[in-house]
Amino acid sequence: MNLLHLRSVARKEFRHVLRDKQTLFVILSLPLIMMFLFGYALKSEIEDARVVVIDPHPSDETRSLCRALDENRQFALAAVETGGDPAKLLVKHRARALIELPVDYARRRDDAPLPIGFVYDGSDPATATTLRAALPAFFRTHFVGRNKLEATELVTTGTRFLYNPDQKSALFFVPGLMATILAMIGTLLTSVTVTREKELGTMTNLRLSSLTASEVIVGKLAPYFAIASAVGVFILLIGRLAFGVIPQGSYGQLAWTTALYLLVSLGIGLLISTIVQKQQHAMLMGLGITMMPTIMLSGFVFPRMSLPAPLYVLSCVVPATWYLQIVRGIVLKAATLKELWLPALVLGGQALLLLGLASRRFGKEH
Repeated sequence: MNLLHLRSVARKEFRHVLRDKQTLFVILSLPLIMMFLFGYALKSEIEDARVVVIDPHPSDETRSLCRALDENRQFALAAVETGGDPAKLLVKHRARALIELPVDYARRRDDAPLPIGFVYDGSDPATATTLRAALPAFFRTHFVGRNKLEATELVTTGTRFLYNPDQKSALFFVPGLMATILAMIGTLLTSVTVTREKELGTMTNLRLSSLTASEVIVGKLAPYFAIASAVGVFILLIGRLAFGVIPQGSYGQLAWTTALYLLVSLGIGLLISTIVQKQQHAMLMGLGITMMPTIMLSGFVFPRMSLPAPLYVLSCVVPATWYLQIVRGIVLKAATLKELWLPALVLGGQALLLLGLASRRFGKEH
């Protein structure tokens, strides 16, 4: 590639964006509006929430308890361990809650109160709050039916919320909005502006120039990548100043994984621009591909565990599904690449696939 050519195309795109006041207004106002509009109105329900049981001394009684827990539609038994660090077990088994059974569970008298510990993954406050009510209720029903205990005699001890002990909803919605906004901005900016050049005829001038298809693509994507990156920093800044959301993990890992996610969004936008011929079509397709799947299927608003099987499979294709695992893991749990290698690998593969397809189609047009 000719760096001089790249610089010329990128400079042209920057000037174009800066002169388009409406685009600038949308870029700057959209994150702020969505942060405050959606941030305080998100609710969800749970089904098949993954639960880990710590059973120090397995017995027929504890195995019966685990079967009953797994058969309940609200819970899914992820694993039964004899011990370990609750924080590590939650991450290892991707569980939402952990139950600590007492050592003398099998030797307890039928009329004796039973101390049980509950540990919840507080990175999703809505799910954690629901589980906080659902799990003790399950145990009360189970023991009242089996041992004739009064409901008030069940003793629960050591109830804890990991990662979000104060149950702040901001720690849940800021990462989700970051995934949604970056997907929309990256896709819409690229698809609409490139399609507009088709309508205005300026794309023809680029085709007749000495620029190669690769130079045009990289030159066009560079400004939008920079703008979307700035928006990501803007979102984190708002989250920190307005809601006290401070990333617990590595800023470097958050930066390069976010870069992968932006490349996926830009690839989607570029691919759309090679398919449609009008701005309106590009905007409708961009919104349909990014906004609704991100909000409905990624786990941002509704837990993926509650989705029907076909939609759950479809959610695995949505880039935001994997980016949410990354951003929530880094921001809330100080997760590292050791725990996040799979979503990072999926995003990398999606970026290569989408940019490859878009470049091929764009090259044919060029």
